[in-house]
Amino acid sequence: MGALGCVSVKMTPTDSTEVFTVASSELSLHETRRDHESQIVTQKNWSNLHWLWWTFGVDVPLFLIVTILVGLFEFGVIPHYKSGFYCNDPALSFPFKGDTVKMEVIMSTIILLPFALVFITELVLFDATYSIRAKFDFTSKITFKIFRNYLCGLIFNLGIVEVMKGITGNPRPTFFAICEPDTAKTCNGSEYVNTFECTSTRFSSWYQSDSYHSFPSGHTSLSLYCGFFMAWYLQRRAFDWRHRTVLVVPLLQLLCLTYVAVCSLTRITDHRHHWWDVLTGAVVGVVTMLYTVLALCNNFKTKSKYTQDTCMTDSQHTVRTLVFDGPHQMAVS
Repeated sequence: MGALGCVSVKMTPTDSTEVFTVASSELSLHETRRDHESQIVTQKNWSNLHWLWWTFGVDVPLFLIVTILVGLFEFGVIPHYKSGFYCNDPALSFPFKGDTVKMEVIMSTIILLPFALVFITELVLFDATYSIRAKFDFTSKITFKIFRNYLCGLIFNLGIVEVMKGITGNPRPTFFAICEPDTAKTCNGSEYVNTFECTSTRFSSWYQSDSYHSFPSGHTSLSLYCGFFMAWYLQRRAFDWRHRTVLVVPLLQLLCLTYVAVCSLTRITDHRHHWWDVLTGAVVGVVTMLYTVLALCNNFKTKSKYTQDTCMTDSQHTVRTLVFDGPHQMAVS
């Protein structure tokens, strides 16, 4: 074997200058990157402050104002129009037997069901290889954005229905049984009565006021908005013919539509609404649902926005459709 030799390298002044220049360039590039990252962090902090201001300084107060106005209208504090009636009208003479789907049920389901459905679906869609915290953070962000848009559409729906009820003031099929109008006791034949006051002692003042708020059907409008929104969401987010089973999502969609049918049709069978009230309520529900899905939620289309919002790489945004292992992404404006 030959002896190992030691090789010496002699650097010329020109080589030293090049090394120094390269080192200076790397240092300058590093500082530039740090400055750029600092600017991004600063911009993100300002963006968060800006979002907090508009949310809690403008959006939340407006939401509370609309909610209070709806409540004042429902309890009769805000004056509303009362339409007249024909004496002894058989269409208004049905007995009151209660509501199959009570107002408490409809209001709780239109709030809780969409939130639970979206959260659980997005949790299932997220790649299980990441930590529990990452899954919940990402799922919560998507759920918040979708549910925020859903609530905006719901407020539009409720506002339209309440305005229409206040303008028309049409009596319900159970009007005579609940209101017991004073002028109905003295009118004759099919005489039209313009003014009246409810005299019932069996029902509360809210029920008496509600007895001439038949048009349109709020139960139909709200339930259709909620049920169709959930069915559409499942179709866009969780359904694919490549699923190992193609029955899971359609079954859930069928339950959503059944919910709509029960809440709507029982308003007619309970004699709480006329058929045209239910039909108009369905139109309002469809229009507000389409506006929410297509305009506010952008039809649940795929975007790359969440890649930046959640500080994750593209590979970390690998998600799975329900009972299917293929990649799928979604973000909502």
